[in-house]
Amino acid sequence: MGHFEPIGFADKQGCSITLRAAAPDDAGKVLNYVFQILSMDPFMLTTPVEFKMTEEDEREWIGDTLKKENDLILLAEDEHGEVAGLINLHGGHKRRMAHTGSFGISVRRDLRGRGIGKGMIQALLEWANRNRQFEKITLEVFSTNHAAIALYRHMGFEQESLQKRQIKLEDGEYVDLIGMGLFLKK
Repeated sequence: MGHFEPIGFADKQGCSITLRAAAPDDAGKVLNYVFQILSMDPFMLTTPVEFKMTEEDEREWIGDTLKKENDLILLAEDEHGEVAGLINLHGGHKRRMAHTGSFGISVRRDLRGRGIGKGMIQALLEWANRNRQFEKITLEVFSTNHAAIALYRHMGFEQESLQKRQIKLEDGEYVDLIGMGLFLKK
């Protein structure tokens, strides 16, 4: 993983947020956070039943990411050192897609709407802009996640694709999946 210098910012309520690269020693707290998000968030692809990672798996995933120049995992921590959000970027690992990166993001439910997601995306985009490899950043989002779509549009992302009925929820309802992209300014 390329170098990421920790940054601090205040959310919309004035609470201090620290954004830093994840380390293998964070595996336990990341795992607990992911289980919490998966069990409470209707906009995640992975369901809690499918998520089988152990703390050792998580430690290995973070460690492997640290070794790659075009991958990044950032933790947002609140004033108490608790995980407030997580964003991870994976660069294209095929030569013809090496100029692209795709990210996923989550913010703890009780902290949403306070600018934490925006702060994480801004930091990720600044990091990607410094990384000469990246020219384009992409993401996928449930069509029903209106708040996230509004944030991504505000950050400059544009819709590039629509996969109709791509997601089938447990109750049988279908949701479209929107692909969005942003070309970086180099």
